[in-house]
Amino acid sequence: MARLANRKKYQKKRETFLQFYNRTCDKVFAYAFEKCLNHDDTMIVCREAYIDMYFDISTLRSAPGVDYWQRKQVDRTMRYLVRKDRLSLIHEKTLADIPDTLTADEKEELWRRINRTIDIDPWRLVPVPGKSGILTVLFDQAASDMSYMGLPDIVRMAGITLMTLAVIGGGVFGLYYFVLRGGSGGVEDMEEIFLDERSYTQYDEQSKVRVSDEEISELIKDAFGGLEDEGGLSGNAAVARNSAKEPTYTNSDEINQQLKAIVEETVSKDMSDNEILWALYSYVGTHTRYETVKDRTEDDLKLLRHYFQSQTGDSRHYAALFTALCHAAGYDCEMMKGRFVLNADTEFRRDILHYWNRMRLNGMYYYFDCEADSDQFGTQVREYYFMVTDGNAKWSVWNRDHEGGAAVE
Repeated sequence: MARLANRKKYQKKRETFLQFYNRTCDKVFAYAFEKCLNHDDTMIVCREAYIDMYFDISTLRSAPGVDYWQRKQVDRTMRYLVRKDRLSLIHEKTLADIPDTLTADEKEELWRRINRTIDIDPWRLVPVPGKSGILTVLFDQAASDMSYMGLPDIVRMAGITLMTLAVIGGGVFGLYYFVLRGGSGGVEDMEEIFLDERSYTQYDEQSKVRVSDEEISELIKDAFGGLEDEGGLSGNAAVARNSAKEPTYTNSDEINQQLKAIVEETVSKDMSDNEILWALYSYVGTHTRYETVKDRTEDDLKLLRHYFQSQTGDSRHYAALFTALCHAAGYDCEMMKGRFVLNADTEFRRDILHYWNRMRLNGMYYYFDCEADSDQFGTQVREYYFMVTDGNAKWSVWNRDHEGGAAVE
């Protein structure tokens, strides 16, 4: 009866992704357990399946039902993990004693693993299955949004509706302005991104209270146990060798001496590629304080001189310093110019002029964005955009937040 009442409750109201997870994770776990017959494998399958569900949530609208859609997602995830040799596929010897359900602690742990693998928006609305018509989609969206709105928000929305004609006129003017600017409209001037302080703060506060950075690190170690690039969180541990070549420097002896001193301070010969690059990446993030610089130069020497004089700068200075340090450590790195996308796939989307780095290492391209991973005071560096490559779980997040990307000469 409780399950039936729960089903009726959500038939007329769209859930958030967190509510969707809480309601369905037991059933998904049980189905995945039937496939794996192994508790550890089942946890991995469930984590990857919910990540796939998050990115493919729009396909739920055209599915005949939630159970059918989730089973398809689990089956697809299972096939992918088997092909990638990510599962042990060892049946438990005491299968009858192994529970096929999640405890409350395991349910919370699984959500933490999901939420720390990618940047999930827990308040993202989940569509209702079977409503694929244009009119039903629009009506369902409006009704769902209003169910989460207070009276002031509803009044505000009514005012917005009355301004529709003005918005249409503004859109025509905006299109004309876009054409005049030769297609460069919509890209704002450079500003700080700061992943943890900006666009994700509203979703991270509860996790910050409940889970410390040390606990997060331990969870990652327990979850991935040294597996090769499991979930893309290991900073690409597969790069375990040292591929550094002869260092290269700038045309300024003064700057070169400062670069050499930093490399000697942070890098040792027994370090792997991954350790060296993380040491340089961390140095840039923890020794640079963000500051908007009006000068629009892209000249690497001017950017480096500004940095060494003030230890401040915007995304250009972060990228230029990381490029120069990589060259001084013997790696081929380049600075890239493109757009950083805030609030992708929403009406609040903003494209910002931004700079990052690209490196070719052992036949693969890796991407770095130190400014977005660092806080504005130069005290903390995260790994969301460290050594991102096509093939790890960070890649989808990178593609969501970065567009374009041309090498700065």
